Amino acid sequence: MRFAVAHKMATYLMVVMAYLAMTTGGTISPPIALGGLLALIASWWWEPPLIKYEKWGWAWTVLSIFALIYSVLTAVVTGDFLGVGAQFLIWLIVAKAYNRRGARDWQQMYLLAFLMLVAGSVLNAELTYGLAFLGFVISSTWALTLFHLRREMEDNLLVKHAADRASERVEVRRILDSKRIVGGRFFVGTAALSFGVFLGAAIVFLALPRVGFGFFLKSRGGLTLAGFSDGVKLGGHGVIKNDPTVVMRVEIDPTVGSRNAPEIHWRGVAFDRYSRGQWTRTRHAPATRQTLESEHRTRVRRTLLWAGKVLAVPEIEQLMESTVKQEIWLDPLDSDVLFGASNPRIVEYTQPLRRRRHPMERNDEVRFEHGGTIHYTVYSELRAPPAETLRAATGALPKGFDVYLQLPPEITARTRAKAAEITAGLTNNYDKAIAIQQWLTENLTYTRRLEEPGEREPVDFFLFERKQGHCEYFASAYAVLARAVGIPTRQVNGFLGGEWNEYQGYVAVRAGDAHSWDEVFFPDGAGGGTWVTIDPTPPAGRTSQLGRGGSGWRARLSRFMDTLRFQWSKWVIEYDLSSQLSLFKSIGGAIKGAATAVKDAITSAKDWAVERWPIGIVTAVGIVALVLLRRRRHRLPLATAGPRRSRTRSTVAASYDLVAKQLARHGFTRATGETPRELAGRMAARGDASAAGVRQLTDLYYGAEWGGRRDQTSEETAHRLAKQILGELRSRKR
Repeated sequence: MRFAVAHKMATYLMVVMAYLAMTTGGTISPPIALGGLLALIASWWWEPPLIKYEKWGWAWTVLSIFALIYSVLTAVVTGDFLGVGAQFLIWLIVAKAYNRRGARDWQQMYLLAFLMLVAGSVLNAELTYGLAFLGFVISSTWALTLFHLRREMEDNLLVKHAADRASERVEVRRILDSKRIVGGRFFVGTAALSFGVFLGAAIVFLALPRVGFGFFLKSRGGLTLAGFSDGVKLGGHGVIKNDPTVVMRVEIDPTVGSRNAPEIHWRGVAFDRYSRGQWTRTRHAPATRQTLESEHRTRVRRTLLWAGKVLAVPEIEQLMESTVKQEIWLDPLDSDVLFGASNPRIVEYTQPLRRRRHPMERNDEVRFEHGGTIHYTVYSELRAPPAETLRAATGALPKGFDVYLQLPPEITARTRAKAAEITAGLTNNYDKAIAIQQWLTENLTYTRRLEEPGEREPVDFFLFERKQGHCEYFASAYAVLARAVGIPTRQVNGFLGGEWNEYQGYVAVRAGDAHSWDEVFFPDGAGGGTWVTIDPTPPAGRTSQLGRGGSGWRARLSRFMDTLRFQWSKWVIEYDLSSQLSLFKSIGGAIKGAATAVKDAITSAKDWAVERWPIGIVTAVGIVALVLLRRRRHRLPLATAGPRRSRTRSTVAASYDLVAKQLARHGFTRATGETPRELAGRMAARGDASAAGVRQLTDLYYGAEWGGRRDQTSEETAHRLAKQILGELRSRKR
């Protein structure tokens, strides 16, 4: 590859890597990002002799002034200084790529590329930044090295040919067009070196103490979901979409989270009040009852009481052992609620100093204000109490729980009558709750197509007219029917299921897994009780079209890529002191385990040797004998090898050395790197009278020293030629 092309290619590759690092995070408008990239690629051919820079200079200046004014005004109006600044960076790098005349322009392109890389560290939290960063490290090594070589060569030629400008231009062009300066070994070697530096920097990154991503950025913006929110409003029109965007990743025991395990309800928001087709959370709802423990004011443990008694520390530890543990990484949402499987009992997370309990935690919700991905731990009870226990549950409701029996006056008489009809003859709330669930799943159908109920009461419209709807309709209808017969119920929003990732062992919960269901309260007669999950949506509606994940190569590739994104977010974007301590703990455990394994192996070998000591002695003697025998063989000289002797120079070489010294005195000094034959050729080219004799003597010299021709005839001929040449050189002085 020609040197100029290699330098240009490395520079463009470096710029494109920085460009992708900044633009692939989704924060910059796709048309602007794509247009800038295409313009950048097209600038490759924008150079002499195709165009003249002087002809277009004024146009680029005017456009740059316009872009600056537009960017300043846009930033002031929108307040998005970082996003607008990134767009202005795109313009600057494109403009500079179309005006790269000399070394200064190349340097400015390198600076702009670095600024884009820095901007991308804030604008792009995806795995693409890590891949682009690695490409930038390698390509920048190529580009800066080649740029240094190019500038050094141009500067040296400028000094050498200062008096001859035409000669300078010819020499520079010849070097830039040379294919012998850089080759494949240069690119492979420097790439390997850069990759080693990248790995070393990654190790330093993991080792240095840190405070986490959220310390520098208060918020990364939440993801708004079509199927999940802090409120429910029945009605509307259109089609609910299956959005595969991953919003939560949960590391959980494979026995309860694998692809073949039953789908888990990931509980989030609970609602207590229904009115005019809407579910809301009111200040009259019971506050989330819990005990809070804090370790050094950074790690918080919340034990949810679920209308029960306060637990002592031994009881909390026993509860942790009997429940299912989940390690959850929740992406930024437009809600501050934390999710947990089924019935969460214990929630642990790291919080900033001086942060207090969320004032809006009600209905057994757990909320945490966060601007980025949050990592927390949940311990949940996945199994409900036995049916016999729930059938026997009686007693008064705890104080404030009457809100879960609230019904608005617009609930129609036929809706109340239907509830009484479904539960007729049943004597306990459990059988009534199951009967309502079965009636809904058997008599109504699931659909994702929405329809506006108009002025009609939405639940009545769903039960008696349309008779089909999505999960929010089923959950709302269930809660209304259950409350109509005196069963305390609340509606819950969250997610159902998720895709099992076999590469890392976690459940990827997607936006399309958003779901609604109900929780029914069963008192225990002692002022407490239990909330039980009941999902009235038909089975066909509970399993989203996204499913638990396919087995085809595309599905497996998608899960593998999500694993990479998860590891990037886990160990780079949200890497904090807690993650660092966990990593060091894992490394320490691995080292300890390896040491224990080595110790056990040595102990086993020792026990085996003690039990079978005769075999051990024979084996040891055999090994020692084999080692001694091999060492003795290495020391013995080969039979064909003769005695070593130092290399001696022939008399032909002595004759040549004598001639060479005299030639140097007469202006024919052999230059560094010049061979004897090249010296003889130079003399012949100048028409020197002794050139023929020197050529013959040189051939004899080569034959004697490296061809093994040391016969008497060659030595006599060499002596005669040397005498002849020396005579000719002495005659020139006279």
